[in-house]
Amino acid sequence: MNNINTKRHTTATRPRRHHAGLSLIETLIALSIAAMLLSATAFAFDAAFDTYRANHDLAMASMAARNSVYQMSATIRSAWNDPSFETIDVATDGTTCSLVDASGRDVAYWYDDTTHTLKVSDDLGANWYVMLDNVSPIQAGQPVFSATDPLSGDFASGTVGCIDIQFQVQQGQTTRPVSASVVPRNVLYATKN
Repeated sequence: MNNINTKRHTTATRPRRHHAGLSLIETLIALSIAAMLLSATAFAFDAAFDTYRANHDLAMASMAARNSVYQMSATIRSAWNDPSFETIDVATDGTTCSLVDASGRDVAYWYDDTTHTLKVSDDLGANWYVMLDNVSPIQAGQPVFSATDPLSGDFASGTVGCIDIQFQVQQGQTTRPVSASVVPRNVLYATKN
């Protein structure tokens, strides 16, 4: 009987532990780990979004500039290049390039430095249409359009050999420089006597 009392006594004196939840320290540690993981995820998401925005701005600026340059290049290539009728003319300040295209239309391209837009007109400048926004020269004071004479003496005087187009486009925080050199196909050769 003595043996039974001892067993009862040992079980009665041992405290019973019931683990129903987490202690305060365990909860605080779990919350701090979760906060660190969420902060790291937020920083990674923000960096990914910034990279996406920069790539998107670069792609939009490149696409808009490329489309404008393709349109101008195609029109200039098909222009009549007859010096006696001044069918291709680049203004001395480099803001305007006017020409007569293959279908006989008077086409003009104009860089408007007050609105920073590149515009086009196909009705002798009566109506101007915006081709591209947020345009500026690559360097301040540099012309957007410039014409060069042909290198060879076989061309008629006043014939345009090449038209250079240089500008930059800004989209968001991204600036994209664009340049092209376009040679008109319809070059008139001088007659030799």
